[in-house]
Amino acid sequence: MNSFNDLRKELAKEDPDLFIALEIVGKLMAARDRKGFSQRELSKLSGVPQKTISRIENGIDVPKIHTLLKLATVLGLEISLVDKNVQEEQSAALS
Repeated sequence: MNSFNDLRKELAKEDPDLFIALEIVGKLMAARDRKGFSQRELSKLSGVPQKTISRIENGIDVPKIHTLLKLATVLGLEISLVDKNVQEEQSAALS
């Protein structure tokens, strides 16, 4: 039986875009849970329709960048882009 981490690694190899989308949605859901917000409360605070939040959390829709920014702001999340080449170089230097 594969562990959850093994499945994540397989998905990351097979469909990197889907893997990233699922990681983002997972972080949004975890942050919403930590804040104790219902989808309805998050909707009111962010201006994103509750139906959209539900569709994102259920894997039906991938959030558009402006939706992601609205949700992240309310949830206290920071969105950043990381240069993979620099990150790989730093990891290699630490090895």
